[in-house]
Amino acid sequence: MKLVIATWLCLLLASSVFGYQVKPKDFHQMVDSLERHYVSIQEEFQQDFEVWQQTKEKTARLQQVFDVLKFSEEERRNDLEDLPHERQTTFCILCRSIVSQLMQQRVNGATRADLFATAYELCTTLQIQESDVCFGVIELNIDFFLYIFDNRPNLGADSVCGVIFQSSSCVMNDPEFLDWSVNVDTNGEPITQSKHFPNARSENDIKIVHITDLHYDSKYEAGYNAVCNRPACCRNDQGIPNNPQEGAGFWGDYRDCDSPWVSVEDTIDHIVENHPDAAYIYHTGDIIDHGVWETSIGHNIRSMNRLHNKLIEAFPNTPVYNAIGNHEAHPTNVFAPTIANRPELSVGWLYSYLADVWGHWLPRSTINTIRQGGFYTTLVRPGLRMVVVNNQDCYTYNWWILWNPGYLANQLQWLHDVLLLAEQNGEKVHLLAHIPYSSSGSTFVVCQREFRRIVERFHDTISGIFHGHTHRDEFNVYYSRENPQHAINVAWNGGSATAFSDINFNYVVYYVDPETYQVTDFESYIFNLTEANQFPDRRPEWFKLYSFADAFGMHNLSPAEADTMLKRLGTPAGRSELRQYWEFKVKMGDPSLAAGCNDDCLLNHLCQVVVTELGDDVKCDELRDTFFD
Repeated sequence: MKLVIATWLCLLLASSVFGYQVKPKDFHQMVDSLERHYVSIQEEFQQDFEVWQQTKEKTARLQQVFDVLKFSEEERRNDLEDLPHERQTTFCILCRSIVSQLMQQRVNGATRADLFATAYELCTTLQIQESDVCFGVIELNIDFFLYIFDNRPNLGADSVCGVIFQSSSCVMNDPEFLDWSVNVDTNGEPITQSKHFPNARSENDIKIVHITDLHYDSKYEAGYNAVCNRPACCRNDQGIPNNPQEGAGFWGDYRDCDSPWVSVEDTIDHIVENHPDAAYIYHTGDIIDHGVWETSIGHNIRSMNRLHNKLIEAFPNTPVYNAIGNHEAHPTNVFAPTIANRPELSVGWLYSYLADVWGHWLPRSTINTIRQGGFYTTLVRPGLRMVVVNNQDCYTYNWWILWNPGYLANQLQWLHDVLLLAEQNGEKVHLLAHIPYSSSGSTFVVCQREFRRIVERFHDTISGIFHGHTHRDEFNVYYSRENPQHAINVAWNGGSATAFSDINFNYVVYYVDPETYQVTDFESYIFNLTEANQFPDRRPEWFKLYSFADAFGMHNLSPAEADTMLKRLGTPAGRSELRQYWEFKVKMGDPSLAAGCNDDCLLNHLCQVVVTELGDDVKCDELRDTFFD
């Protein structure tokens, strides 16, 4: 998720403000440093900000700050969590200052137009995005913020920024946001060892294909500008560049470009032709493109219709289990709870649409919960239950977290209750969600905590967790909260059927034991985009990139085996394997390989596997201790 989506307020902010920098050594030092300097920096900034708002003139100091804060092109493309800690810290401090000012202006009678003008000037002055993107994102999101601010008079700027800029650099301390939980049944079996199972991959395994993050862009057109300085390029309204090297490729583009229909269609056709024995298709969302400044209900429905019609044509008799992506909503990421009863704020149109179209593969018993919130459960076969959650409600860029954080417990409680019933019925569960619940998925930290509690309680019932969203071929290992030496579950990510950004298209084939329903192996299939674009008149040459079990010498993909693998990769002797893991993670994307990944980068990717709750770095610290031995 790029920074432009993070805020219409221009959350917008950056580094080295008033000469202040922090280089923390650990989580707690960051918190102490941030809070110690926050008040004085906020006061200085607010004084100049008030002068600017009252006189429309920037003081010399404020202008100097804005000059420092201007975004580079690289920062526009980065995820928030990828920025350096000192950069994140300053974002948080300035977010608090600006949000506080804007909220006070609203209390003092500022109109929608007043706040729009302020946000727009900040967005363009700091070069967060081009002017049309600034205008579109603010226009699409401002009414949601105003509704929340007007109806939550006690909402503080610290809480707003603590959600949107969630990190060790911007800590949430508001009890209303933190002090809620799921009622977890206490009758589970204690965890005394890492979860393992005896069976390796065999010819009797169930074959499941995982497709995710197609990001179909109806405006994609070969030859158009792929270097447009916007969240989505290669579009037919962005002009043809003077330099042919900056033009979009026929089959897609490594730069910030989504997928042309020809590649979406070829991906699905290749699956049909080469995996006709697939028992099930898992599709974990993000059909819609990254044109976040100009979405509409009509546009989103047209794109979803085209994709779903293709899936129905391709898999008329093969069950397809779908999950919602954050891009399916209009505006992007914004999933209002049902208790937000103004029609113009509702996402009910999306749930009703999906209940109808998913009904091609699902029984009628799933309709009520899909219409209610885009989640459902159904029995796939005797002994295997599918549970699909819509965890966009926990996404930190879903503004409705600010309105009523306690409602986030509702769907997680439903998930718990379904798992409890499955346990009582002797069923195993496959769990689908678009966004990883781990800390790298921008999931609200309390949702991370509560999901981890659920995974621990039902470690024996949950046989597989499947995500998308990050576009990377990666995975997470869940460890017991009480006994972190024990690995209890694995969450697999399907990567993406788009090249956005710097990666190749891919899909994943899982092999699942027909008794335990555990994943015994998976294969990732890709094509090289550079080569494909050299031959626009012939189909891309898909190939199997790797088998996970074969590549890393594993008997199967149980949590215990994954834990053993990670410990090996976290040693100097395992460095070449770790580099191979990273290369597979970026799907051998030519620009990613050219940029490379040094040892610090590799350690970061290794830690992303094991950190599933923000602030709990126990497993990462263990790996760090052995990494440079």
